[in-house]
Amino acid sequence: MQKKKKALLLLGTAAVLLVVLVSGVLILFLSYQDKILPGVRVEWIDVGGLTKDEARKKIELSQQEFLSAPVEIIAGENKLETSRAELGFSMDAQKAVDKCYLVGRSGSLVKRFNQFWTAYLHQIELPCEEVKVDYSTAEKVLEPLTKSIGDQPQNARLVINDRDQITIIPGKPGLTADLESSFVDLLSFHKPFTATVELQFREKEPEVTTEDVQAWGINGLLATYSTSFDASNINRSHNIALASKALDNCLVKPGEVFSFNGQVGPRTAKRGYREAIVIEANQFVPGLGGGVCQVSTTLYNAVLLAGLEIVERSNHSLAIAYAPLGRDATVSYGYQDLKFRNNMDSYICIKTYVGRGVLTMKIFGNTQQKKKVQLQTSITSVIPPKVITKKDPNLLEGKTVVENSGAKGYRVTAYRIINGTKHLLSNDYYRPIDRVVRVGTKPAPKQKDSDGKDQDQPKTPPTKPPGEGDNDGAGEDNGGNGDHGDNNGDNGDSGDNGNNGEKDDPTG
Repeated sequence: MQKKKKALLLLGTAAVLLVVLVSGVLILFLSYQDKILPGVRVEWIDVGGLTKDEARKKIELSQQEFLSAPVEIIAGENKLETSRAELGFSMDAQKAVDKCYLVGRSGSLVKRFNQFWTAYLHQIELPCEEVKVDYSTAEKVLEPLTKSIGDQPQNARLVINDRDQITIIPGKPGLTADLESSFVDLLSFHKPFTATVELQFREKEPEVTTEDVQAWGINGLLATYSTSFDASNINRSHNIALASKALDNCLVKPGEVFSFNGQVGPRTAKRGYREAIVIEANQFVPGLGGGVCQVSTTLYNAVLLAGLEIVERSNHSLAIAYAPLGRDATVSYGYQDLKFRNNMDSYICIKTYVGRGVLTMKIFGNTQQKKKVQLQTSITSVIPPKVITKKDPNLLEGKTVVENSGAKGYRVTAYRIINGTKHLLSNDYYRPIDRVVRVGTKPAPKQKDSDGKDQDQPKTPPTKPPGEGDNDGAGEDNGGNGDHGDNNGDNGDSGDNGNNGEKDDPTG
């Protein structure tokens, strides 16, 4: 009986102690309800007893010290003073804080209890979040050093001279900095933070090898087309050269859709474009990028003659002078584009040449896939301009002045014949430009006769408006290019005959 009482007493004492212990743990745990448990560290940073926000700020201070500490990079005899932050290093304090806060708050009750006592009686040290490196930033910062050590890798290149001869310049391997190996010590989040690192280098193959260029399959000229422009128009000539430069040496992969606007980009003053004549709201007016449509038109014709697939193209609202009707291609960034698809099994390359008032576009590719191409255009109707008469009270009665000589409009159908098969390209409409004539309504002044009486002046017979009947077309720069006749049988099979005997109007 005595033993039984003693056992019950011990059991009761143990139960009381357990309750006290659990209660104590609960009270202690509740006292850290919104805080990281005591004894928790991130590397050497003690964050125990801190709120998540307090812990984040404390870790960030150490991280900033780590990232801004001086770092010396050595490459051969050259040195560079920088910091981890400048080299593109970064850290995330919040992730470390979140892990610290979960100590004693995740897993089973037994696991939580063990973590709590381990942290409280000893310490729990968590690793800092991984240091991240933006290696592209590091490469830019270290470029002056890496260039001083050996030769850089050189990509293989395709070179086409002005005689249409194609040469492949072989690629060369070179030395490149092995940043991952070089930065191992810099990634360690331990004091002292200052460091000296010697760059390690390894051999690197060029990104574009000789074999890559050979696989493009470009071996000759597929098509060429030229248009003329007034070289004395400085601004317009400048715009033509600028847009053409953006197209030069462009490669188009098999199946790829090429976008003129995507390649040339916005025509803005910031990008170097100047003001010249453009078509806007069916009128020839000054505007930024005037002349760029001649570049898109010239490219369009070269693409047609190469037999490539047209995806998107629009004609001008008014007739232009530098290409046949039905074969122009207007562009407006964000609104109208010229797009074509490379429907060949090999790459194609666009080459541009500008000089002495001539713009030439050439398409190079695999001549084994060259097609016999002919272009045909037919004017289906000619629309005469309306004659608008305006009364002018400041002009003497009987006098007339032609304010705008106007221009005819046209409906045009264009075809392309590829290897003997005829395909419809487009049905285009070009608006006529109204002929505007001012007619005088101001009475003629009276003259005195020999007796001093008023004498009416004889009415001046109407004068023939200058240029009437002599200016029926419309040109981009000079407002007219004469009548447009049919243009049939344009032979695009020969890739080395310019625009195949066709003489473009030199205006525009």
